Amino acid sequence: MRKRKRHVSFLIFVCLLIALLLPGLSKAQEKKLLRIVFVSLSWNNQLPFRIAIARGFFKDQGLSVEPIFVRGGPTALAALISGDVDFASIGGAQAAIRSRAKGLDIHIIASQSNYTNYTLLGSKEAKTVEDLRGKIIGVTGAGAFSDFAIRIYLKRNNLDPDRDVVLRAIGGTAVRAVALERGLIAAAPFSAEDAVRLLDKGYPMIVNLNEALRIPQSVFVTRGDTLQKYPETTKRFLKAVILGMQFAKNNKQEAIKTGYTTGLRGEPDVVNRSYDLFIPGYTVDLSVAMDGIQIMLDEDIRTGLVDKKFTLDRVIDDRILKQAQQELRKEGKLNQ
Repeated sequence: MRKRKRHVSFLIFVCLLIALLLPGLSKAQEKKLLRIVFVSLSWNNQLPFRIAIARGFFKDQGLSVEPIFVRGGPTALAALISGDVDFASIGGAQAAIRSRAKGLDIHIIASQSNYTNYTLLGSKEAKTVEDLRGKIIGVTGAGAFSDFAIRIYLKRNNLDPDRDVVLRAIGGTAVRAVALERGLIAAAPFSAEDAVRLLDKGYPMIVNLNEALRIPQSVFVTRGDTLQKYPETTKRFLKAVILGMQFAKNNKQEAIKTGYTTGLRGEPDVVNRSYDLFIPGYTVDLSVAMDGIQIMLDEDIRTGLVDKKFTLDRVIDDRILKQAQQELRKEGKLNQ
């Protein structure tokens, strides 16, 4: 009988010990310092994150962040997969879709912009999309996001991108600007800041894709094991970014001022006007436009880059994002 009582007492002791240790173990599983990799230093890409740092949104969530810049999505994903960074901000969901389809542990967890971050400008003779029929349009390269986005836009405006126009690989926006000025192409997509400079030179805006093409171009991704091991950290990270997004979208002058104080550069007039071009594409709460990413997936399936059985739920995991949004609503900090 005494033996049995000792056994019961021991079990109770063990249970109490576990109960005491669990909170500590849980905290030990969370991270305080996060490394975030970016592929662009543009105002459009950096502004919400810089605001979240400068205004203490990360600090309020108990986090410190270390932003890291690399060139190109593949390099960013390599850093993420290797475990060198915790989260990555990349341009377009295609890289994440293709990586996941190949079996890599990559997941889209949020979207900074649910529209395409380009403004399509024409030559001084090409002022409308119909004026592009039979003309050359410059893009970064075959298969690049700019190529994909322009193809979708042309199709929606009754132009066959393979028959009615010529899509020519030119290179980055700076190179495309030179090609447009020299008359080598009739149109090209440009970042907001490059678009403003070209508009001042008299080149017409055919369309601002930040308002017209609902296909996410800037998404946050991470590894599946990060979501499993550090759900609270991920939630806090997303809450801070959401607050940065919200501030950037609703407080133009203060947002721009904060951008300058955190090291972003640019001529004031150009920055002011480029803000007006890219801000319509921002999400308020990082919600992911499933319909836009589905268009990307459908195209990859059509071209054979991804197996036809692949579905979005394998690459998009926004469960923690929804928790972050819900908490911010309860705190009265999410304006929608």
